[in-house]
Amino acid sequence: MTEPRIHSIRLAGLLAVSAALGAAALLSAAGGPAGAGEPFRFVDATTAWGLAEPLRGIKAHAMACGDVNGDGDPDVYIGTFCDDSAEVYVGRSGPVPNMLLIQEDGKYVLAAHPRPMIDRRTSGAVFADLDNDGDLDLYVSLNSKRAESTQGKNRLYENVGGRFRDVSAGNAASLVMGGRSVGVFDYDGDRLLDLLVLEDYWQGGHTRLFRNRGNLRFEDVTEAAGLRKEIEPGRGLPGLGVVTPDFNRDGRPDLFISQPNLLFLATGNGGFRQVDSTVFASPLNVRGGEYICGVACRDLDNDADLDIVTVEHRAGASMHLYVNEGLRGGVPRFREVTREAGLGFEFPPHTPEGLYLRQDHVEIADFDNDGRPDLLLAATYDDKGRRRPFICRNLGGRDADLRFAAPPAAKADAHFPAGPVADYDRDGRLDVFLASWFPQIPSALLLNRTAADHHWLQVKVQGKTVNRMGIGSKISVYEAGKLGRRSALLGYQEIDVSQGFCSGHEAVAHFGLGDASQCDVEVVLPFGKGRIVERAVAADQLLLLEQR
Repeated sequence: MTEPRIHSIRLAGLLAVSAALGAAALLSAAGGPAGAGEPFRFVDATTAWGLAEPLRGIKAHAMACGDVNGDGDPDVYIGTFCDDSAEVYVGRSGPVPNMLLIQEDGKYVLAAHPRPMIDRRTSGAVFADLDNDGDLDLYVSLNSKRAESTQGKNRLYENVGGRFRDVSAGNAASLVMGGRSVGVFDYDGDRLLDLLVLEDYWQGGHTRLFRNRGNLRFEDVTEAAGLRKEIEPGRGLPGLGVVTPDFNRDGRPDLFISQPNLLFLATGNGGFRQVDSTVFASPLNVRGGEYICGVACRDLDNDADLDIVTVEHRAGASMHLYVNEGLRGGVPRFREVTREAGLGFEFPPHTPEGLYLRQDHVEIADFDNDGRPDLLLAATYDDKGRRRPFICRNLGGRDADLRFAAPPAAKADAHFPAGPVADYDRDGRLDVFLASWFPQIPSALLLNRTAADHHWLQVKVQGKTVNRMGIGSKISVYEAGKLGRRSALLGYQEIDVSQGFCSGHEAVAHFGLGDASQCDVEVVLPFGKGRIVERAVAADQLLLLEQR
């Protein structure tokens, strides 16, 4: 068992800047305190946090969240599409390029260093420590046409003292492709994080796996890894969203790729094999613009395995929930329970303003800290003139008995392509940041003000014999004094940064603990590198476990 070095950071209470907004302002923006019919309460802090002006009129398509400068607060990188005519960008004189926003004193400001301000079609972004030096580097995928110049290549930036230096030149991971979401994981167990960069169907579907050779240099190992697959003549392996957890618990990361909706398991020799993915088959017509888009993966029913949620990008969009029924012959078996779980709704085809209404990004997160992870569709709905995030509340249950309460889909009024969930104000409640594709629909930072009557725990893992970010580590949280008892499990997660669609989030596992003020924590490191155990952990803190 690996002995941990433990750092506890208490985060209870709102930030001073949030308190400074005043109780009256919070109630006004949120429409009053949450009642019995309002399980979640959010305040729109977009203007108060200095975001209204920089995000005005953008066509956002990518967003990454992470602490770039090491001050403890999450910064954001927003990628945009910059290829429309000037009049499209409402309230602007023309296209708005990518931007890096740094959190300072409870507000976001544009970074003083403009290096990552790309003026192309950005479609994916992630912050990750790709050189194991303790800070977050940046990888950006562009949705470029084959004929585009070198300016259309994916970009790689090294973090040097909180500033980004472009190291794309001559790098195999920097090439012209129809890039979408980016998977970040150590597929070969060498402690270096690798990149799976998805390419959509329309640009040929040539998804690529880039192996990290160290010093921020990468090589294309797609074919050697068994991912040079064609789903039809002339089309490779397309993808829009990806998750990279260890589905079969052999210590190695596996893959689920949306659009073709295929499940791949690690073979143990540096490759992947496709397994039966029939249950995920979709009747949507990719060629006609209807397809599965975002994918998220978490333990929704507290049985210590990982379930899958996908969302559709089409008129009358719906979602799909697949519960994990365990391993059979070493292969995870899933069953769709969407309708039984209360999620068989469809969005209207258009917003009240006539804009098309789809689903892109989806995440699984516990917004009320009751111990049951909820479902966020990156959308909003109108509730008596108030703007609310579209969150389906987890009511509990196991497998086929899992149930959710969904907002009224008929009142959906916007969808957003990206928006990583995070505790943006560090008060122990997960917030929602929605980056808007339509310039006429504002982006929004929605801070969670749901009643703080439940406990929580956030866990980070710092690796030594595994990657420094601890990506791929499995975290189980138990009732205090009951470590290892399945009946006492409070939550199970795997550390990752890739969920949903074209979004990168923090490598932090957030657990709602309900009434538990203490818990036992077990971390199983990837590739059989040991366990970290900590007992009687106090709730309501960020717990950093350093592998020794």
